[in-house]
Amino acid sequence: MIRWRNLSFRRRLLVIMTLSGLIELLLLTAAGFVYIKHSQQEEMGLKALGIAQFLAKSPVVIDMVNNEEAEELPLEFKELTELIGATFIVIGNEKGIRLVHPMEERLGKPMKGGDNEQALKQGRSYVSYAKGSLGKSVRGKTPVVDQDGNIIGVISVGYLLDSLQDRIEPYLAFLISMAFLVVIANAILSNYASRRFQKAILGFEPEEIGRLYVELDVTMSTIKEGVISIDNEGTVRSINKSACEILKVERDDVINKPIKTALPDSDLEDILKTQQPQHDVDLYMNDQRIVANRNPIIVKGKVAGAVSSFRRKDEITELTQQLAKTREYADLLRSQTHEHQNKLNTISGLVQLGETEQVQKLIGQESERYQALIGFIRDAVKDPLLAGLLLGKTERARELGLLLEIDSGTRLEPLPVSIEAEDLVTILGNLIDNAFDAMKEERNSISSSKVLVSVSDYGAEIILEVEDTGCGLPDDISIHKLLEKGVSSKANGTRGVGLYLVNKLVNRYGGQLELGAGAVKGTRATVYIPKGKQV
Repeated sequence: MIRWRNLSFRRRLLVIMTLSGLIELLLLTAAGFVYIKHSQQEEMGLKALGIAQFLAKSPVVIDMVNNEEAEELPLEFKELTELIGATFIVIGNEKGIRLVHPMEERLGKPMKGGDNEQALKQGRSYVSYAKGSLGKSVRGKTPVVDQDGNIIGVISVGYLLDSLQDRIEPYLAFLISMAFLVVIANAILSNYASRRFQKAILGFEPEEIGRLYVELDVTMSTIKEGVISIDNEGTVRSINKSACEILKVERDDVINKPIKTALPDSDLEDILKTQQPQHDVDLYMNDQRIVANRNPIIVKGKVAGAVSSFRRKDEITELTQQLAKTREYADLLRSQTHEHQNKLNTISGLVQLGETEQVQKLIGQESERYQALIGFIRDAVKDPLLAGLLLGKTERARELGLLLEIDSGTRLEPLPVSIEAEDLVTILGNLIDNAFDAMKEERNSISSSKVLVSVSDYGAEIILEVEDTGCGLPDDISIHKLLEKGVSSKANGTRGVGLYLVNKLVNRYGGQLELGAGAVKGTRATVYIPKGKQV
């Protein structure tokens, strides 16, 4: 025997829909049969009552009752009985003794059924259901009244209920036939609907859906990243524990509510319109700086919703700071290793030549230059990340055969809390790297191959400026185009990221990026970052 749980969901749904339809139809058929039977009985009762009232007014019947002449049903009454399809016409006197009856042997005997009282005593005409000598029947009863208004008898016209059953059975057969036809049609429609329904749930069985839901719920509550999803109308459908903790909200205050109401700062609903994924987007929500990745949910080519995963910016910032420090330290070590290797080779040669005085002079000059640079940067730039960047890029320039000159007016006080140091490192580092790239084709002499860097925070803005003496801006590419991702004046296909990142960060802080020609030749890039701008 096939167990219920072993059946596929489609077959279970088919069985349930078919059986429920069958039960409903059987109930409707039974109700219809009862209604028809009741209607037929009521119709026959009213018909019998009408005939009884008609006969009660006949002078012949009144004379017959007055004379109390008991006799078999006269020929006229027999014809009338057949004409109306009744089972019997019975006339009794004021004591309920039969004066007229279809069967002669029952004349002169009391009428059966016990339902004459209302007619004989109260003078009422009515329909009753009772069991007489011929069987259970529906009867129309009315009193016979003489010329003086006295009740002198009763007339009963009736139909046997068994005969009504014969009239109703064809209706019942029709109802049952139609019920089976509807059941067959319902089975076909149920089969189609069950196929479509299971296709809509990707062929999963209910047990599989339940297990997947539990697995998803456990997974969502386990991962450290916050996850939130919305449907195609912008209503929040799921949010995990980490998301609630990061955004400092209660799950019940967010779930099944429009995201614009639950999280007014979120623009996740825009993904439903653009249908484009977004990666590493910096957001400011519920007084929290977060970094999010967002994707549309596509089902059968249509957008069914959107999902976003995110983490606190300070967690990523900490990792970024460590990475930035490590990279700058590595660049600095690499540059210093290369430079000191050259110096050691020079010192080794001078020692072999016996020029000890020149060795001492060279060592003194190098130490003095390096200490002066470190002292200047330490005094002028109060942020250690930017100071390390400038020192590292200075050594990198020397390694490339270039001169990186830091403007003597450079000054940067400790950054306000609204500005992240690693963002300024990214901006300034990319601008300097672009300047280095532009200088590679223009290095004629150390004096002409120069990159000038200036950092200042006078007034309400932090100003970062990098100017080179390279090839300048391309004539065939607009400045606006250069700020797009993947667009570069260099031939290398992996370029086109630096200015895009710079522009993205500048826009986030509500700042401004200007690109133009340098004082002599080359390119000048200037960035203005408002100190009080919240992101």
